[in-house]
Amino acid sequence: MKTSLSLSNLEEIARRGERIYQDRYKERFEREHPKKFVAIDVATESAYIGETPEEALDKATTDAPEGIFHLIQVGLPAAFRTSHVAHAPTSLDRTI
Repeated sequence: MKTSLSLSNLEEIARRGERIYQDRYKERFEREHPKKFVAIDVATESAYIGETPEEALDKATTDAPEGIFHLIQVGLPAAFRTSHVAHAPTSLDRTI
């Protein structure tokens, strides 16, 4: 199901990123990638792992230059969470 997402609404991007992480990746990543960083593309639900936040986002933006990402440090609740929009289009609304 596609829904409209305002790129200016970072709270919605974060909610989606958190939900995707919880539903699809948390259990495995906390076992296999503790303390690493993961960039979640909220449109495709793809995940990109890196040793640093920059590495995770570099991998993500290389693969999905128009992506909308939520960044999490694996296994450390509330230690590091942010959202990132790579190369935002001129329109602030987009359907994903």
